Amino acid sequence: MKEKNNGIKEKRGRRMRMSFPFLSLRDWIEFLEEKGDLVRNRVPMGLRGDIAAVARKIALLDGPAVLHENIENYPGWRIFSDGLTARRRQLWALNVPARETAKVILDKLEKAGPVKPEVVQTGSCKEVKLFGEDVDLLQLPAAFTGGYETTPYVTAGISFIKDPETGWTNAGIRRFQVIGRNKLCNLILPFQHEGVIFHKYMQQRRPMPIAVVIGTDPLTCLLSMMPAPEQFDEMDYWGAFAGEPLQVVKCETSDLLVPATAEIVIEGEIDPEKRALEGPFPEFPGYYSGNRMCPVIDVKAITMRRDPIYQYMNMGKPPSEGHNSGALVYEIELYRQIKPLVPEIADVGVLSTWTITTAVSISKKARLRTPGLEKKLGLAVKAVKAGSMVKNVFIVDDDVDVHNINDILWSFCVKFQPAKDIQIVEGTPGIYLDPSEPWVGHGGKYSGHSSYAIYDCTEKLPPYDEGYRRGVALPPPDATERVESNWQSYGFGAFGRGDGNSG
Repeated sequence: MKEKNNGIKEKRGRRMRMSFPFLSLRDWIEFLEEKGDLVRNRVPMGLRGDIAAVARKIALLDGPAVLHENIENYPGWRIFSDGLTARRRQLWALNVPARETAKVILDKLEKAGPVKPEVVQTGSCKEVKLFGEDVDLLQLPAAFTGGYETTPYVTAGISFIKDPETGWTNAGIRRFQVIGRNKLCNLILPFQHEGVIFHKYMQQRRPMPIAVVIGTDPLTCLLSMMPAPEQFDEMDYWGAFAGEPLQVVKCETSDLLVPATAEIVIEGEIDPEKRALEGPFPEFPGYYSGNRMCPVIDVKAITMRRDPIYQYMNMGKPPSEGHNSGALVYEIELYRQIKPLVPEIADVGVLSTWTITTAVSISKKARLRTPGLEKKLGLAVKAVKAGSMVKNVFIVDDDVDVHNINDILWSFCVKFQPAKDIQIVEGTPGIYLDPSEPWVGHGGKYSGHSSYAIYDCTEKLPPYDEGYRRGVALPPPDATERVESNWQSYGFGAFGRGDGNSG
């Protein structure tokens, strides 16, 4: 890409923000390196699957983030990935302790309240500006994720769009297929906020401005996955978490506002009538998508830092950075949206595949007072926006850890009876990308519909609770406490230190 001199002098010697809140991707990289949770890889890396294979291995091992510093055929470029794959790094990005639940995190958010972003005149994302013939998306080191993509995808692009009627700004992390020097293909699903807003532009028969941001601070990246309610700006959460406003800057070709410290900003617009063939892509349910006609982004400008870092996010069969980081923000938002409907909710844990299978706990004491609460909770999960993709929900008591798959499976094994503890709701909204959903002419009247299962894995209420009244079979609490306090002296060191009475 040709560099355009925009008269901005880079601020040299700027002190990195080495603690929360991190103001840029670079702050985050430096922090992770100090923590010993980042690898700088200088081995030459190709884009035809190598970057993706490393990311998959990191997710399987719960390993460190990586900064690839030697990209074949892209001299000078670096690729960062897996900054938010591990739960420990997600919690650093949010500045919350490891043991805090969705309830505690939500209490902090509600106490702080939303904080609107601060508009600044310029930012490091505008050190280089490219327009017209100088725009060339093929110069970005977009990596292939699987083996069947026809062209590469931008997998960690955060789209910023604005409701033409209300001015509401929606931010969401999405995938964009590179189909030319100045064109991206954008899968827009009708049940997502992007689809709702785009439909309004279609009705008005005018193009929708869009900005695709690559390479942001970790909090912006996390919040772009949050299923916030309609008309709520995701970036308002940034200020609530950080205690200060996110600095944003106006785009060059529209009035959209984007993070001022971003690495790369792609500006364009979507013609409501233009379509191109998109796919296949390794979807979050773990299978490749088919081909479909999707809206096209006509790119008008690219702004970026002088030495931009490209951010990649792996997707496909879980685990991946996309699945793992999305799980945390969905847990927070599911709890927030369900709480007004069922105040007795205790916690939420996403078990697999971007909430398709989720566990929710409920107060055991409340169930004793009000039998049937577990079924009410199960129905409430599907009723809220954040639960739109949930297909299976496990309802457990509040003494079960919803973040521990062994606890969930144990409850499923000994508290669930298939003949009476499952409730199936047919004809619920689907997600289009789930390959198990019925297709037109193959078991369904039309696509986009699914079904929903509630698994009641709570203890039976009196008089049917005799087997549970005998107590959970664990070592005596006093013995467990002694072992915990003496654990290191036994020679185990820090290995396995935790709550031995979990369950």
